[in-house]
Amino acid sequence: MTRRLAVLLCVGSVLLFGQQAFGAGFGTPVMDGVLDACYGSAEATDQTGDGNGNAVMDLVQLYVCNDANYWYFYFTINADIDATRWGKYAIYIDKTNDLSGATSDAWGRNVTVSDNHKPEYGLYSWVDNLPYDVADTQFWVWGGSSWSQNGSLDGVGRSYGAASALEWKVSKTKLGSPSEIWCEAWCTGGGTSDNAQDTSNDPAEDWNATDWSTTAVLLVSTHVSESTAADVDPPIVTGASSYAAPHNTILVEFNEPVDQTTAETPGNYSVNSGTVSVSSAVRNPGDYSKVTLTLGSNLTYGGSNSVLVTGVKDLALNTIVNNGVTNKACFCLSRIVFKGNMNLHLRSHSTPIDTFSLEGGVYPLTWSPTCDLFALDDGVAPDAVAGDSVYTVAVDFSRPSDCATGTDTTWIEFKFVHQCIEWEAAQHYYANPGLTCATGVDTFSVWWDDVAPENYTDKPIDVIFRVNMYYYDPQPADTVGINGGQYPLNWDVPTTTFLKDDGVYPDSMPADDIYCGRVRFPVNTWKLVEYKFLFRNGYECSLSVNRNVYLDDAVYDTVGVNPLVLPVVYYEDYCKMDVGETPTVRTLLLEQNRPNPFNPTTTFTFTLPGASRATLTVYDALGRVVKTLVDAELPAGEHRVAWDGVAADGARVASGVYFYELESEGSTKARKLVVIY
Repeated sequence: MTRRLAVLLCVGSVLLFGQQAFGAGFGTPVMDGVLDACYGSAEATDQTGDGNGNAVMDLVQLYVCNDANYWYFYFTINADIDATRWGKYAIYIDKTNDLSGATSDAWGRNVTVSDNHKPEYGLYSWVDNLPYDVADTQFWVWGGSSWSQNGSLDGVGRSYGAASALEWKVSKTKLGSPSEIWCEAWCTGGGTSDNAQDTSNDPAEDWNATDWSTTAVLLVSTHVSESTAADVDPPIVTGASSYAAPHNTILVEFNEPVDQTTAETPGNYSVNSGTVSVSSAVRNPGDYSKVTLTLGSNLTYGGSNSVLVTGVKDLALNTIVNNGVTNKACFCLSRIVFKGNMNLHLRSHSTPIDTFSLEGGVYPLTWSPTCDLFALDDGVAPDAVAGDSVYTVAVDFSRPSDCATGTDTTWIEFKFVHQCIEWEAAQHYYANPGLTCATGVDTFSVWWDDVAPENYTDKPIDVIFRVNMYYYDPQPADTVGINGGQYPLNWDVPTTTFLKDDGVYPDSMPADDIYCGRVRFPVNTWKLVEYKFLFRNGYECSLSVNRNVYLDDAVYDTVGVNPLVLPVVYYEDYCKMDVGETPTVRTLLLEQNRPNPFNPTTTFTFTLPGASRATLTVYDALGRVVKTLVDAELPAGEHRVAWDGVAADGARVASGVYFYELESEGSTKARKLVVIY
């Protein structure tokens, strides 16, 4: 909707419903994220910088056009979506010009539609994964009382950089072949309770959500009439692929429906410069823009395959241009054997019958539905040994490649899922060596959550824990203990592992309020041990994160040789006191951010022993400054600061591991944090 149309909306609905937008054009754009001339001028234009604090989702312009078979939508985003890979995008469509349609959202987002145009269709997509294709989209239909998913969009494209764009197409028949539509493009976050954070058009009456929890009220008000004209654009090859073994077929995709006679002429297709014969060509009966080729021999894994198309016409009998570019598509064909080493995970998570599935962002892997591709430990190829807790699955990938260089730059992002409900904490990534098509068959082995044997000790280690209880005035009858997540520690209360202040080793002096204890962790202990102290069988910092110690078995071992002696710490020195008087802090304290991992916000808490200048800075894994959160003179005591995950340049940071450092009066404290979307 242009600003002129927004004014008409205020004047009266009769004028709005009769108003046709001026920018819509006729033609067939290329699905590459580049704005083609056939789109004409923008149908809706929004100001920049109003992404409600989420710069990556700041929508700016919406363009719409159509040809004889498809509607095309192109909208711009005032951020680099390739760098952030975060955000969900949707377009509501109303075709009936009435109150019939949905007010709730198909994804359960916290939005409502308030005007006279209720959507019957929802187009949805996300930009988390590469390559970006229709597998990253969903097409939803309103059935009168609820939404139901009906496959995906028919084509997508994207561009990226300081400003990015998404381009979608959907067949007219999916929308019931309307002569006009009302639409609205909007963006949202990753949580089901998130609302819309921006739209393609934000007059005052179309936007009132100020935070994630406030319901966003949307107007499906951008009016576009169908354009008609003679089709003079020749068809274009948009892709080629071969997924099904033994790979004696190729699916060729065009940007528009093609003529049956010319599309089903085998001689119009040259595979691998004619070295592979084409025995038949069949147009897809459900989608005339797709043709399946049957080959005279099987394709092999490795290397770049090519399909050159000549002589094929579209439904208006425009003949494809034989320029070696728009009539050609190439793809890599590879088989990857994924091996999940699950024995360490299953030590504490096994069930009578264990199942593992492989999920991912590159077809044929999917994030949803879950458990559509199982990995097995049955000793049947590609699994080598039955019952060794190594779950294996072979997956064939057909990925677009550069016809000139034969390179494939697609990273495969994946996770294993246990029992269809328990996901790994973070993704794994696979890429062909050198990012070329040379690797045909490969094996890729990972450990669940990347926790491998090297994360466990290969010898026993003694750790001496020491805690100062001075501020709690412990009495002879009081108990001080330690609990933790690795044997022999446990989280049971009352504690079974006591610390003493009796002057007996490892305690050096009786009655000095410093309680000490020696804990021997056996072989095969996970090296990162979480723990907390207890006083009178009550946990310190009960609402805060645990302390942790790393068992470096390359340096430390058992008592009498080289135990790990931890420094003396004060009870509850890293969080706010729950009981007794808050002690005067003698050193700089920096707590673990909460929550951690986080999305979308987290809070940092630190304490200064005296008035001083303090800086709190977030760094990425390479040590580069992401954002300075605090740089000021502060009084003594506890301070808190929140962070919304937005870097200094205004873009939301990507998922991953980061670090934050507190510096004051020459002292520094640092901790790790994790961002997950």
